[in-house]
Amino acid sequence: MEIPDLEVYKRIIERERKARKMAESILEAKSSELYRTSQELKRSNERLRSSIYQKNSELKGLFESLVDAYIVIDLEGYILKMNAAAINLLGYNSDQESVFLPKLILKEDKYKVIKGFKALLSTGNITNFKVTILTKNDKYCRIHINASVIKNEEGEAVAAQGILRDITFEEEKAQIISDQKKQLEFIVNSSPLGIALTTNGLIDNCNASFTRILGYQEDEIIGKSLKSITVAAEQSDYDDKSKQLHKGEINSFTTTIKYITNFGEIITTKINVSSVQDHNDITLQQEVITIEDITKELLAQEKLIESENRLSALILRLQSGILLEDENRKVVLTNPMFCEMFGIDVNPEMLIGADCIKAADDAKTLFKDPDKFLVRISEILEKRELVTGDELELIDGRILLRDFVPVYSNEKYKGHLWSYNDITLSKRHKEDLRNQKEKYSNIIANMNLGLVETNTDGKILFVNQSFCEQSGYSKQELLGKIASDIFVTKKSKQIILEKFKSRKKGISDSYEVEIISKDRGLRNWLVSGAPNYDIHGNHIGSVGIQLDITEFKNLEIQKELLLKNLEKSNKELQEYAHVVSHDLKSPLRSINALANWIKEDNAAVLDEQSLENFEILENTLEKMENLISGILNYSSIQIETTNDKTTDVYDIIQDIRELMFIPSNIRLNVVTKLPVINVDRTRLQQVFQNLIGNAIRYCDKDKGHIEISYIDRGDFHEFAIRDNGIGIEEKYYSKIFNIFQSLTDHDDSTGIGLSIVKKIVDMYQGKIWVESIPKKGSTFYFSLKKTK
Repeated sequence: MEIPDLEVYKRIIERERKARKMAESILEAKSSELYRTSQELKRSNERLRSSIYQKNSELKGLFESLVDAYIVIDLEGYILKMNAAAINLLGYNSDQESVFLPKLILKEDKYKVIKGFKALLSTGNITNFKVTILTKNDKYCRIHINASVIKNEEGEAVAAQGILRDITFEEEKAQIISDQKKQLEFIVNSSPLGIALTTNGLIDNCNASFTRILGYQEDEIIGKSLKSITVAAEQSDYDDKSKQLHKGEINSFTTTIKYITNFGEIITTKINVSSVQDHNDITLQQEVITIEDITKELLAQEKLIESENRLSALILRLQSGILLEDENRKVVLTNPMFCEMFGIDVNPEMLIGADCIKAADDAKTLFKDPDKFLVRISEILEKRELVTGDELELIDGRILLRDFVPVYSNEKYKGHLWSYNDITLSKRHKEDLRNQKEKYSNIIANMNLGLVETNTDGKILFVNQSFCEQSGYSKQELLGKIASDIFVTKKSKQIILEKFKSRKKGISDSYEVEIISKDRGLRNWLVSGAPNYDIHGNHIGSVGIQLDITEFKNLEIQKELLLKNLEKSNKELQEYAHVVSHDLKSPLRSINALANWIKEDNAAVLDEQSLENFEILENTLEKMENLISGILNYSSIQIETTNDKTTDVYDIIQDIRELMFIPSNIRLNVVTKLPVINVDRTRLQQVFQNLIGNAIRYCDKDKGHIEISYIDRGDFHEFAIRDNGIGIEEKYYSKIFNIFQSLTDHDDSTGIGLSIVKKIVDMYQGKIWVESIPKKGSTFYFSLKKTK
């Protein structure tokens, strides 16, 4: 029994050995295969890693080299990554600072951005999205955005990326082009010329003047040819020239046609047709047609011809001798009176074209001084200037008055006109004129104003009765005497001598002198003097008119006395204002101290309402003290108290920056160079401090702007303080400068600040005014008259 079992075990062991060897062989083969697979996988990983690194490098290079701005933001809006173009556009660098993109968006675009971001998350991308941002450099930019969502492996949105492009210039350019197009359309539509555009002979478009001139509605014209909608009243060369234009023989033509309009009227039109070449489609024949109604113009020309004919007829009938010569001194026109004056026994029309040089030489014997007659003509023709009142004396005793009128056309000399009038009869009236002179001399003699006439040496030639009464001297005592030697004081004598010198220079003026009247003592005269000339323009002396202003001077002295008394009263009133201000402030301070003591002593028992009442009391006391101080400042502003000196206005603004509390959200900028002027520094600082303080006090914006600028207005300095505060309605523009007038219930407002500003500006003979847009801001302007 043992042997069989042993054999079995041997066979079992042998089979196990063979199976183990087979398993080891299989395991070894599998291990080799696994090793080869592992090595291949390792090489694949290295190739993949290299490929990924290469792609990342390519993406990084692409990211950095993008011309347009590229950014990546998280879902809250913070910028995670941005390229150089984005940094240049926005002014921010996400590698150096935290940048919250929604903060750059303007308030009016906030809702639009929220809506657009929701659309981005829901759809995965947005395109052609436009928004306005404020960059770090305070520059407003119009931005065009194309964006998409970045997702993780699970498909969830984790960030967003976008391309930003600055389209500010493009939109401005588009707006300019749109405006220019509108302007061009306006010009075309407003043009009195009828303008139409045709394609292949049919009208595509036309303006209102085109329809008005032809008398048709626009829908009756569009799509038709010009020839089909017009009826010519007479033959023209329009058709022939149109054929030449269509063949390309000419580019444009102008012609005149009489048309019968839709209303049955016959009008004369000037038509211009120009070919417009379409380079994209040479088969299209486009033309621009302009029509101008020249009916009234032709009628005006006809009337002008009629007027010239009537003028010629009038000249022929004139009682003045008329001779019209051309630039070559040939007769163009003359009339019968001219022929009659100079004894020319021919029809005036027969003289046309005659040589005036020879005619003048033949006619010189008619004058008393023949040579002077010819010389004078040469002088006048050489200067070619207007001459009037030139007297000519003939040997028969007649006297002619001659005028010369040069004729120019487009600044080119075309000839001249001689006009002759017989004034012989007027000479006979000289005696009548002397009588008239005597008559008016009597009137002058009885005037209430003193009148004196002197020669160039100052000797009195004539005085009227009023002058005698004012001086106390008779005519016999005055005529032939020098006035300054008789009744003028030593002080006034020098004034009169200087005035006589100015009369020789042709100067007229008024001045005051003291005189000693013969019967009334010292008097004051207001003298108005002027040089006197003869009929030839030669200076022959002076004429003076005297008004006794003694009573006026006395009134002026009384006025000066009243002004001194008023000045004294103002000074006393100012002192009284200081005393009253001090007396009013003392009890206020006492009340304030008592209120503080009561509040401190009873702090444990006072309820919330009581503490609030104490606070109201303290604020009221403070406001009353400010009001009293304001009244004192207002009453103390007097021109006599100013201390004008050279002042740098920019230094004043710098002092105000240090003295005043300017909140961090408000920027105070000087936008133009400020001048150095002659002014009371303290007063000018009061003006700027009140205006800047108001701009700060009434600022309701997150970012407040106060800008100070200056313009030189010749005799005035003009300053402007511009803010972006609450603004002022126009109906309150004048009210705000009145004392105690305040448009708000602001705690710091007393209603006196702008009154003080106006009083100081008035003191320097300037003006103050405001321009404002409610809720947008205000600009206060004030001017100061320049002083030496």
